[in-house]
Amino acid sequence: MTTAATPAATACPSCHAALSPGARYCHRCGRAVGAKGDRAIWIIAWGTVALFIALIAYYVHNRSTAAAGPDMANAGNVGPAGPTTAQQPGAPPDISNMSPRERFLRLHDRVMAAAASGDTATAERFAPMAIAAYGMLDSVDADLRYHAGSLYVQTGAYPEALALADTIQAQAKNHLFGDMLRLEVAQARKDLAAEARSRKAFLDHYDDQLALKRPEYSEHKAMLEDLRKQLQGN
Repeated sequence: MTTAATPAATACPSCHAALSPGARYCHRCGRAVGAKGDRAIWIIAWGTVALFIALIAYYVHNRSTAAAGPDMANAGNVGPAGPTTAQQPGAPPDISNMSPRERFLRLHDRVMAAAASGDTATAERFAPMAIAAYGMLDSVDADLRYHAGSLYVQTGAYPEALALADTIQAQAKNHLFGDMLRLEVAQARKDLAAEARSRKAFLDHYDDQLALKRPEYSEHKAMLEDLRKQLQGN
């Protein structure tokens, strides 16, 4: 007996944006919506976030009766002079009092800092939390999409990262963050042809885009300037 095909999703299960017929990725957040295996991944991610939030709630509930000691959320160290602000390796950042945007960006920064220092265990631990936090956002912009895309690159989810690059430039033609995401994917894949195309696109669009004085360009001015110098030197 022939089994009927599963109907295509009409809305993204993460951000609830309406999907085009046959869409494989959400045009808003970049989540893959066509692959069956994606459901299990997101169930695990959401479960991890729920556990993390439960741990924070448990800590806050017991804080008034607990003896003075290191703050689990802040991960401060305690010495003879009292608590310090240094964070213990692998400890979660304090996100209990943050806005959804701040929570996502803090988790993103935790993953990227761990990856940059070679701490792959911590990066792998927090990446699902950061991606799930992105899915909880009520609204997203080019800056948030770029940060989510960089997480996807870090975890090897290249189609999702490229989908976000497409979305960024669909809403803002030639936006530099779209070129940057494609460049990061190409470098991660060691795709020299795609890397050359992305490098050329970034440099070709750079001056015209900077002239638009977008807020995200001002916020990441140093990063953009450093990348331009690096690409011009290659």
